[in-house]
Amino acid sequence: MEYEALALTIAGSDSGGGAGIQADLKTFQTFNVFGMSVVTSVTSQNTQDVRSIEDIDAKIVGDQIDMIMEDMGCDAAKTGMVSNEEIIETIAKKVKEHNIKKLVVDPVMVSKSGARLLKKEAEKAMLLKLIPNAYLLTPNIPEAVLITGIPIKNKDDVKIAAEKIYELGAANVLIKGGHFEEDTVTDVLFDGDSFRSFSDKRIDSKNTHGTGCTLSSAITASLAKDLTLYDSIKIAKDFITRSLENAPHIGKGYGPLYHKTIPKDISAFDREAKDFDYWFSKNENVFQAEFLAEKELFPESENSLSIGVGSGLFAAKLGIKNGVEPSKEMAKLAEKRGINVEIGTAEQVPFASNKFDVVLLSTILSYVTDPLNALQEAHRVLKKGGHIVVSFLAREGSYTMLYDLARLMGKFDMERAPRYPYPIKFIKGASWVSFEQTDKLMHQVGFTDFEYMQTLTKHPKYTDEDVEKPQKGYKKGDYIVIKARKK
Repeated sequence: MEYEALALTIAGSDSGGGAGIQADLKTFQTFNVFGMSVVTSVTSQNTQDVRSIEDIDAKIVGDQIDMIMEDMGCDAAKTGMVSNEEIIETIAKKVKEHNIKKLVVDPVMVSKSGARLLKKEAEKAMLLKLIPNAYLLTPNIPEAVLITGIPIKNKDDVKIAAEKIYELGAANVLIKGGHFEEDTVTDVLFDGDSFRSFSDKRIDSKNTHGTGCTLSSAITASLAKDLTLYDSIKIAKDFITRSLENAPHIGKGYGPLYHKTIPKDISAFDREAKDFDYWFSKNENVFQAEFLAEKELFPESENSLSIGVGSGLFAAKLGIKNGVEPSKEMAKLAEKRGINVEIGTAEQVPFASNKFDVVLLSTILSYVTDPLNALQEAHRVLKKGGHIVVSFLAREGSYTMLYDLARLMGKFDMERAPRYPYPIKFIKGASWVSFEQTDKLMHQVGFTDFEYMQTLTKHPKYTDEDVEKPQKGYKKGDYIVIKARKK
């Protein structure tokens, strides 16, 4: 197993374990990012109070950064508690020296218990030295007020404050709205051109210690993995909400979050939807062979549904009018092709029972968590006597063998692979199903009158040169289509 990226936290130590570098490192680990730390201060605190603070010598802070960057480097970094002017100036200098581009600055000023963590005389250094180096600044409402001097009483004030903070040099500003007493917590991002909002339900909990640290470290972890800023914030917001929901009851005051919450994944299909279409344009012969195999068994019907419709390329050519798709970016492409798309999953199809004459599951079984449940859902939405068409790359096929080999090796062997191989980022989440497994599950669900079609029996290297005609039955084809009927 390998970590997906490296992230650095430059922050204070929380002896209670709920905030500071402790919260940051726990979050990095949960996101499968290797965490490194530069300690700026040592605090004596628990869930109730901060008793004492000892700042680390600025030279040692600088040396810690040098040692990490000279050897391991980092894909993204964050700052938390940086309590005095000398430490702030040292961090700002080192960030420039080591060309740390993705720096998330969490302007930690006051603890949950009310203790001041940023010395008043260091505020100017924060504004003039550190904030201009920030790729993202993440103040809460009280911190935004301290930074700008603007009273913030509503969402319009939030936007004014965000614009003011942006003028200080931060590339992006995220003002957290948790201090507004509303049922929904809305954070506002300003990138210099436009505002974007991120909303989640408010969790009524006293266990909120380290919320800001955890949010900024979750964003940093996703940025380190090369996700977009929007997706990084979206994932972090969801992570915080569920970490608050599952927070343990530790201590007598403001308890910590649950840092082992599994982060929500933004799939490659959302991030790289256009790349998916590009692959089809470069592999038209492979696509044509696949399409011909589906078309051979697909009954003509306008009352049809494609589950996992993707970009809608196949569905549009087959005359399908409705689709289900978990990726919003893919859904947009399908809608441009004239398909009515509902956001949902194969395991939870957002349509009524007994609604469609034909349902298509095109390669989706390789990506679902529960293939049996997906087939049961397809059976549910079909009318009595309706047909299901399931198409997939069989686990035993040479195509999937090559893909799995490429995943292990980290690259494709171009002597054996197609000229334009299927992008590795789209197959990382795939779990190839076998012909026998799929056939057995379809019988188990209650389908009948089975027909089979296969294609792509040639060596993969040559599939981009010739359209291979589909063959009835199943013997050794890489691409399999199964048609069956609901009794």
